[in-house]
Amino acid sequence: MPFRRSKAQDEAAKRKMSVSEVKLKVELCFQDIDNKDAERLRYKVRSTREVKELWMLRSDIHQLISRHISQHEAAQRINALLPCFAHWMPAQSLIKI
Repeated sequence: MPFRRSKAQDEAAKRKMSVSEVKLKVELCFQDIDNKDAERLRYKVRSTREVKELWMLRSDIHQLISRHISQHEAAQRINALLPCFAHWMPAQSLIKI
């Protein structure tokens, strides 16, 4: 009998974003900032290999957006990324700012 995933596992796999999709969402959250700091951060995002590395860049992204727009906007954008990390990070880590 071949291995068969449950229906819940099939649904979870369908909702899980790929690493490249998460990278794109992360990069889009600061696309309206165009300076050397933003370019360095874009390079970091593009260089990541794992979603966990992208998760660790949230602080840098928050600082960049805070400096160039506002803290409120930075918090909103970082919070909007949380669904991208679902199924990649432990649920207890997915806390809003």
